[in-house]
Amino acid sequence: MFMEIRDLKIFLAVAETGSITKAAELLERSQPSVSRTIQDLEADLGFALLRRVGRGIMLSDEGLVFEEEARQILNAVSGVAARTKSIAAGKSQPIELVSTAAIGTGLLPAALEGFNPPAGITEIRIGQFLPNIVAQEISAGRADCGYSSLPLDVPGLRVLRLYSAHIVVALPADDPHVNSDCVPLSAFDGRRLITMLNPDRFQRRIARAMEAQDIKPGPFIRTNVSYSALQLVQRVGLPAIIDPITAYGVALPGVVIRPIEASVPFYWGALTATGRRLNPATLELIDRVETTAQKLIPNLEILDPSNAKKLLELPKPAPKN
Repeated sequence: MFMEIRDLKIFLAVAETGSITKAAELLERSQPSVSRTIQDLEADLGFALLRRVGRGIMLSDEGLVFEEEARQILNAVSGVAARTKSIAAGKSQPIELVSTAAIGTGLLPAALEGFNPPAGITEIRIGQFLPNIVAQEISAGRADCGYSSLPLDVPGLRVLRLYSAHIVVALPADDPHVNSDCVPLSAFDGRRLITMLNPDRFQRRIARAMEAQDIKPGPFIRTNVSYSALQLVQRVGLPAIIDPITAYGVALPGVVIRPIEASVPFYWGALTATGRRLNPATLELIDRVETTAQKLIPNLEILDPSNAKKLLELPKPAPKN
């Protein structure tokens, strides 16, 4: 079977309504035709998309993954159609950006403040995703460029700009270390701590630094979004070790940002697809993001993108005894 856009729309209708019958009513199709489409999709994919729960249905684990892919495909198709109509009408294409939540929340809003796109640019579209999804959107050509923490193990990417800044700690306003110019790692020994979920980025570097000084914090609250970590500092009253972009780009009452004694780098950059040419408006916006980052983030380092591969090698796990 050749998978068609119509089939994806039917599947998504079933996913959204949780019912073959309701999906059929929504799409004004017969229930047997909707059931047959789902069965054909499952036969083509080689796995079940749905599973029975009582009298209802739910997406299987594979179905949940396929739902995300199906939405991305439909979004890409609708984007192509919109861009084609725009070109045919003699209008400029929108600027398509993708970003991680940290950069999309902590930096892009400030960079866009006062930015007046050139004539013909009618839209700037920003999608926020996990780093690997950002990379996939860029390499697949669904975004002009994007911003993500690094490294990224996705082919087809070119690093346009590369930056580094030290990881920081967000403290509740009544924390005993708020008056310190630099918080020592020893401040976290035996203490509950908020930190990030992803073990392959700066979290591994923080863990290494603490192990070297025999510092054992915990128990942890882990989150995959730095803004959530800041909110937890505000609400729960625990320190959080987070990226400098969110820390300095999002000001929350009752939260104080301080450097950490250990110089643990956080790498991030502007990316595009290999071989893609960017229009002047997008290049201007990239320059503006860099200028904004220099103003917001203390001790920001602008690195040579050609050294990205060497600089961004992940630290290897410590050998087990």
